[in-house]
Amino acid sequence: MTKWRAVAPIIGLLSLTLVGRAAAQQPPVPPQEQPPGSEVLTRGPVHEAFAEPVAIQAEAGLIAPTQPPPAIQERPPAERPQGDNYVWVPGYWSWDADRNDYIWVSACWRVAPPGMSWVPGYWNRVAGGWEWVPGFWARTGTQEIEYLPAPPASVDTAPPSAPPPDTVWVPGCWYWREGVYVHRPGYWLRQQPGWVWEPSHTRWTPRGYVFVEGHWDYALADRGVLFAPVYFPRTVYARVGFSFSPSIAIDIGLVVADLFTYPRYSHYYFGDYYDDAYVRVGIYPRFDCERNHTWYDPIYGYDRWQYGHGDPHWGDHQRQDYDHRRTDRSLRPPRTYREMVSRTARVPAPQQRRLAVAGPYRSVVERQPTPMRLERMTPETRQRVEREGTDSRRFGEERGKWEAPAAAPSGARPPEPSNHGTKSRGGGAEHAGPSNAPRDVRVTRPERVRIPAAPIADTRAPGSGNGKRALPAQPADEHRQPPEHGRGRSKSKGE
Repeated sequence: MTKWRAVAPIIGLLSLTLVGRAAAQQPPVPPQEQPPGSEVLTRGPVHEAFAEPVAIQAEAGLIAPTQPPPAIQERPPAERPQGDNYVWVPGYWSWDADRNDYIWVSACWRVAPPGMSWVPGYWNRVAGGWEWVPGFWARTGTQEIEYLPAPPASVDTAPPSAPPPDTVWVPGCWYWREGVYVHRPGYWLRQQPGWVWEPSHTRWTPRGYVFVEGHWDYALADRGVLFAPVYFPRTVYARVGFSFSPSIAIDIGLVVADLFTYPRYSHYYFGDYYDDAYVRVGIYPRFDCERNHTWYDPIYGYDRWQYGHGDPHWGDHQRQDYDHRRTDRSLRPPRTYREMVSRTARVPAPQQRRLAVAGPYRSVVERQPTPMRLERMTPETRQRVEREGTDSRRFGEERGKWEAPAAAPSGARPPEPSNHGTKSRGGGAEHAGPSNAPRDVRVTRPERVRIPAAPIADTRAPGSGNGKRALPAQPADEHRQPPEHGRGRSKSKGE
């Protein structure tokens, strides 16, 4: 089998008919001039507001050894996707152990899930470093967040049988009812074309656990525009008046071919994470969710349903393609945009398409499988969008204050990070390995906190879809109780 044949099945399925146009595509242009020392990346975290895996079991979080820099002043590009339903979600710093430094996860254009608002994540000071507290989608109009004690650890995450036709598995979860946790069993959900069901789950914060309601979201290709992460040296971002406007976008149709999951960071990763060392630190190939049930992957479930119609062995092919890339480095995607441009120029035209995982903003948008048009913003509109992004960042900073463990009893300290980690290949800080130890929180009984309105929200009329498909109804099994009264009920600590 040639190198191209080794990757052809997955590209044929996942690039969504774009390969046929590969010969007509021009090679990607070199990146626009960047500040000295900076680097546009073609690997790294997927912006958490764009897509997130669902952590099912509590694990020690991602801890960076140093404080993140102040947020970069990030300006939206001069053009935006056409339509008022696109919102600009600002970027944030992410720890990259390979570099032993922070990289910038660029902002994204996002169609908010119907009726949902974005609550951004933030970095929280803990013993031994800084821990990422993930963001989440909450119902638009939410005026309070309820913080709960830790839920029971056990939940039915694995499907009990082979899936019925046209269904995906939704894992069980714990609901808080009348002072106790009540278990809702897992169930099979009939899949809706163009829609991904994000299951209900509890999410850890330093103050307490937050219940995130299940909701419908758009298929990945319909969510908007992802921009490439960027590495900035301190000499660049520390300059007075420095600002950044992303210009290199990620091809979503190709990213799914190299998609990974980092459950303890609540992020997807894309690109070259094929070395075995990444599995040891908790960055898994996404198909591992079928055997490692500490997280749930709604994107993988949707893709398996979608592509499984034409290929009953789609899951096996995913594993085979992963193994080919793991053993043959030449098949792996480029790690930087400059490397991508260089490698693309050296291969025949039919092979260029599989390497072009990123490109100038407009060219990437024009070749996406979902039709999208760009429109130039007026200076006033661009300033308004930028202000909304700034407001969202401040909202995340305020969240960090009301959730901070500083209000815990005097002398209390956060748990130390796990010490059974693995050194990064870059020789940087250690990663803590996965752990199912209970996560400490401040609350021993529920607490409600009144919050300001989220700056980034879907404000359309209830029931709105994406203009092509109506919003499906909530699954009938979502609030189903166990058959026996009291079964699976668990009181919180302190009761």
